[in-house]
Parts: sequence; C-alpha cells; structure tokens
Amino acid sequence: MAGSYSSSIDMPELPPNFNILVIDIDCKVLELIEKSCNENSHQVTTCSKSLSAVDLLLKKEIDFHLIIMELHMPTMDGFGFLHFLNKEVIDVPFIMMSEDNSAPSQQKALTLGACNYWVKPFLDYKYIFERKRLRSPIIRHHFHFRRIRKNIDSLEDDEISETSYSSDGEAEADD
Repeated sequence: MAGSYSSSIDMPELPPNFNILVIDIDCKVLELIEKSCNENSHQVTTCSKSLSAVDLLLKKEIDFHLIIMELHMPTMDGFGFLHFLNKEVIDVPFIMMSEDNSAPSQQKALTLGACNYWVKPFLDYKYIFERKRLRSPIIRHHFHFRRIRKNIDSLEDDEISETSYSSDGEAEADD
C-alpha cells in the first residue's frame, strides 16, 4: 500500500473528557484553570502543594490523563516532580508551566519528560483547556513513553539473550 504508515505503537484511546491534576501555589491560577476545565467538561483536581500531589498519585485512586504543574514550587519543584514520575514509572502526560521563559528551563523540562512547556500568564484560559488543544500533548507523551519503554524492553531482551545457563542453572555471560 503506497503512502500507508504502519507502527507497532497503537494510538491511545482518549476519553471524551480528561481527569487533570493541576499543581500550583497560586490559588488564583488554580481557580482559573479549574473554571476553564469545568467549562470544557474536564474533571480537575487541584493541589497547592507538590507533596499532596505525590500522595494523590501514589494512592492511585484517580486515573489522571494529564498533569499540569508550575515549575517553581516549594519543597518539590517541577523538575523534582518529573524525577518522581520517572522513578515511580507513572505514565501520565506532564505539562510544565512557568513565567520562566528561558530556553534552559524549557529544555530541561522536556528532557526530563514533560510533553509541553507553557509560559504564563496564559492569554486565554478559556480556550487553552479545550479537548482539541490537550489532545496533542497527550498523544505526544503516549508515543514518546511507549518508544522509550519499547527500547528499554528490547535492551532487557538483549541482556537475557547474551546470558547462557550452565547445566547446574548458573548464569554465564557470553564472551
């Protein structure tokens, strides 16, 4: 078939509305985001402390489709939170937001696994949380995370195939 594209990674099934976790110390920002999410029929959970969000994620009571977090937070900043997500292998798309428009901050966030970096203040909260605008970073995360997971799995398979077992069950590395 000419022009067809085949991928071993399937498209994610996206629900009609998203469960979104928003973390920011600024209560006004949380209120604006919550209002916009509600207007767009998304369920939103807000946290003004990053450690409250960590506890919420570890409990696994809510299946979040997206996490949006302010970079500059007390106790655990956005970079530390991304390290936590990676360490715990929490597969949820993450958007960093900040007034910090510097290239190093944006690059670090994306390198650590953020699928987008939003610069505050937002021009229009109402439209930024429309499903069609959130769909792109969620899909981007899905393919990135699955590709990395697939690469890690293939590395583990290679390590297993490079090991042979002796008759007494002891592993011996191939030279």
